[in-house]
Amino acid sequence: MGALSGQSRPVLWQIDISHYSEKVRWALDYKEVDHVRRSPFPGMHMAIALTLTGGKAKTFPILQLDGRTIPDSTAAIAALEEYEPDPALYPSDPEERRRALALEDYFDEQLGPHARLLPFHELLSDPDLFAELAAQSVPAPMAKRRGWSAVTPAPTPACAGGPTTPRPRSKPAPGSSPRWTGWRRSC
Repeated sequence: MGALSGQSRPVLWQIDISHYSEKVRWALDYKEVDHVRRSPFPGMHMAIALTLTGGKAKTFPILQLDGRTIPDSTAAIAALEEYEPDPALYPSDPEERRRALALEDYFDEQLGPHARLLPFHELLSDPDLFAELAAQSVPAPMAKRRGWSAVTPAPTPACAGGPTTPRPRSKPAPGSSPRWTGWRRSC
């Protein structure tokens, strides 16, 4: 369970398709820390984040660990290093560690925001695809109120705990690339 086996299990508040949340999920899995994942309905995360952090953060991921509430993926990973030092996520050599943290910061601050916007850009150009994904992500009454057809994805092997992966919408026409309709989620 972790270094502090007498404590309750850590809780990761996350957005399923967030690469920042994925970073913390990878760290928890790599360190084999038994934990609970909470994925609120889309749009609810800001209110929950503000409540959990006493107004200090408005987004996920948030890790609740050893009596602390830790917003931000970088801070969560640093806390995990203290909680469960082995296996180490950061290099032990100070110069290599500095370089690893600089790369993490670069990807979080420079590349991350642009990577997060790309799916939304694609969704805005395809209202039908947006409606299909939205219907899969919200409770049926909310989807119905919005006029989205409620689509329930069939169970897939990805729900056995594999990584989050895109799934093709339909077989692409010869010479074209597939359209991606959604994400299989680790269950």
